[in-house]
Amino acid sequence: MIDKQMIFLNEPLEDRDQVINFIVDQAKNNGFIKEKDEFLQALLEREKVSSTAFEFKIAIPHGKADTVVEPFVSFLSTEEPFVWDKQGEEKETQYVFLIGVPEKGGSKIHLKYISEVSKKLLDENFRDRLFNSSELDEAYEVLSAI
Repeated sequence: MIDKQMIFLNEPLEDRDQVINFIVDQAKNNGFIKEKDEFLQALLEREKVSSTAFEFKIAIPHGKADTVVEPFVSFLSTEEPFVWDKQGEEKETQYVFLIGVPEKGGSKIHLKYISEVSKKLLDENFRDRLFNSSELDEAYEVLSAI
């Protein structure tokens, strides 16, 4: 579900748009999407519906677009917490799971990925291990349990 090249730890990013743009750039560079702007638009349109920030300083932005070549989940932690949606609930965020799936045939995968990530995040031990990971291999090992 998660590829090691899509895990980013302690990034010096300070707001939602920086985080989303960073991950989308990486998804394009790693061949998960063909076109950045189309996928970025899908993510931002979804954010307009309602914020994807949740408890435990977590956000789970997600989008479906034809430009997605291969479904993916990315994990990113920031150096410092920041407000995810300054127009909405203003929840503090530091840990982001970004999910991308193809528009065609992606609905079941989309829901499955969100469900699997959400279930794991309810586990306090899982969260502690992940959020305290300082090395890529360590974070990947924890995330491989999803």
